[in-house]
Amino acid sequence: MIPYELIFEVIVFPGLIFLSIAVWLTQWYYRKVYAHMQSRIGPLHTGPFGILQPIADYLKLFFKEDISTEGSNPRLAVVLLSTAIGSLVALTLMLPIAPLHPIAASYDIMLAMYLLVWPTIAIALIGILTPNPFSTVGTSRVFSMTLAYEVAFVASVLTPVVLSSAIYGSKYSLYVSCFTAWKLWLNPYTVVPMILALIAALLSLQCKLFAKPFDIPEAETEIVAGPFTEYSGFKLALILGLHDIEIVVGSLLITMLFFGGFIPFMWLPWYIALIIAAIEYIVVVTVVTWIRAMTARLRIDQALVIFWKYVLPMAAIALIISVIIPHVIA
Repeated sequence: MIPYELIFEVIVFPGLIFLSIAVWLTQWYYRKVYAHMQSRIGPLHTGPFGILQPIADYLKLFFKEDISTEGSNPRLAVVLLSTAIGSLVALTLMLPIAPLHPIAASYDIMLAMYLLVWPTIAIALIGILTPNPFSTVGTSRVFSMTLAYEVAFVASVLTPVVLSSAIYGSKYSLYVSCFTAWKLWLNPYTVVPMILALIAALLSLQCKLFAKPFDIPEAETEIVAGPFTEYSGFKLALILGLHDIEIVVGSLLITMLFFGGFIPFMWLPWYIALIIAAIEYIVVVTVVTWIRAMTARLRIDQALVIFWKYVLPMAAIALIISVIIPHVIA
């Protein structure tokens, strides 16, 4: 890849600038839908229809005093959060939305899995860095839940990749699988594992985002903000930015891998294909918002039972079927 093209993709599209705009618009939509589902108005006064409210919130945090507690390591926290955001930016370069030279190779799904898990590791580590009982409890909850939902999310993402690699020769590449995995919905042999994997992916994404009913690590009525209790100002802005970018990248990943985004409609004019892809993305975000608005927070033991007893077996069954089905078809 030519260096200036890589710089363009990392900084502009689909990198930091694109993700910043996507975070801004997604957060506004997320808040408006969440508010309407609870018979509230949501952002209204900052800009037309309150569309500038997410920007105002970030600016407020950037200019607030950045307080560091004794015994903490604020510089390491910034490094961890920055690398976590960088891992999500790198993941977008592995999707077909990268316009010039996407990161694509055989078996690149292993790199994608690492990039997906790293933000959760960073969140757990920044909780350890602050000597606070609320942070300790929240971090312990993160570690307790991570093994359940991360394994389920990885298994659910692997399912369409394994199927498309066996049937369409995608060579276990996330980028190539996005071009072929949507066809699996048209095959009666593969539609069942795709449904199971999609349900597991949506529930696991909900847990990755610490959104209700899985906002257990940062339960504000119990442990203030969990791992984030001692963070303010710039560092808190980075934490919220990481969370919001996870919403965007996670929804983009599900949109492109399970539904193909604009790819099934490339025979249409480009702007129509992009509109359809945007609608698919909005549907995924709406589902995440709907689950958050319609449910109450679970206890840690209830969440673990749901994942270990239902979600993880569902994702595992989908992955096992995806390994067996190609041999049955052959």
